[in-house]
Amino acid sequence: MKIAIVSTYAIECGIARFAQILERDLSQYAEVTVFPLNRHELKEEFGGTDESADKAIAHIVAKLKGFDAVSIQHEYSLFASTLHQSNTRVKKLVAANPNTTITFHTVLNRAGRPQKDRFSYAKFLRPKRAITQWLHLRRKNADVLMEIDLFNFLKEKKAKIVVHTKTTRQLLEHLFSIERAYCHPLSYTRRVDRDVFNHTRSRTALRAKYAIPDEHITVGVFGYFGNYKGFDYAIECLARLPAQYQLLVFAGLHPSSIKSGDTSQIQMLTKLAAKLKVLDRVSFLGAVDDDDLYRAIAGVDFSWLPYREVGQEASAICSEVAELSKRMLVSRNFAFSDYVKFDKRKNLELFEISNIEELKLKTLLYDTLHPGGPAEDMQDVEFAEEQARFYMNVLKTTEQATR
Repeated sequence: MKIAIVSTYAIECGIARFAQILERDLSQYAEVTVFPLNRHELKEEFGGTDESADKAIAHIVAKLKGFDAVSIQHEYSLFASTLHQSNTRVKKLVAANPNTTITFHTVLNRAGRPQKDRFSYAKFLRPKRAITQWLHLRRKNADVLMEIDLFNFLKEKKAKIVVHTKTTRQLLEHLFSIERAYCHPLSYTRRVDRDVFNHTRSRTALRAKYAIPDEHITVGVFGYFGNYKGFDYAIECLARLPAQYQLLVFAGLHPSSIKSGDTSQIQMLTKLAAKLKVLDRVSFLGAVDDDDLYRAIAGVDFSWLPYREVGQEASAICSEVAELSKRMLVSRNFAFSDYVKFDKRKNLELFEISNIEELKLKTLLYDTLHPGGPAEDMQDVEFAEEQARFYMNVLKTTEQATR
């Protein structure tokens, strides 16, 4: 079987990383070819033009016709700078092959219809604010309508849709009458990965590399710098924990932040740590490659994901922490809560967004709450292997409409 994957690839991007995992694992069952989405061709802010984008999409479309199945990794921003352009290009890719599966890493529309502008007399008292809110709602509704248009196109073509939560699958089935919707959590590691990056070995390597005293208790946070990550909550919680706790921040600037020169998040976190007098207990260790990230997740004593809510469909780092970390504490946002429902890992703690006192308490009591031994419940779970088998089953489903 010949499978094509259309995705960003081999760049600093969570979806690009996921495409590499799919390529690796599906290659056990089929001949896999990846068609990279080049942002320098597709996106105006990276130097792309309509001409370069049309040429790039046309090249992929021509190639897709010769495959038995196509897997498109979808995020609106991957294909264009605007939703309209993105939909136009995605439709061309979907129509290129009669056996196409599209994975939505974000679903914008969770209501099934545009929102109404509610009348309120208070708007007459604050007309400028009312106009701003109306413009925001208009833009949001335009996005909703474009996504509905894309869903209708996918239904017409009988394309298969994969999402990462049961909640979103039910939303697609009930609100948009999409019959061919499937769900599976993001998965990254194989058993061999969890053997290589086991806690004992990774902990020793991590402490040797960064000269961390053995008596220190390490807490890790991970990913790009961004307000939604909740790194500020982590620093605030650290200030309430005993002095032997040390926060390791494995994070770099997002490519868009580098492009715009925005270092505000780093400056804010540094000032916050200084203000709370824990700067000497916070180590900013920068961006790391995939192996070092896995070693960090597996090697710290605690992994915290103190995110705010941003409406993500799923989180790569949540899956990676779930698969590798000794002790896992995550905020109760949409993506994390729905990941937990898959029951891939029982040994974890959820806490309410921003509740640093709850995070502190559950950190201190973690081993009491989980007396069976951290992470033992997931040793035999075939995370990436199960995902590969899931995708193969979906891709092999060939009952399609005539295109």
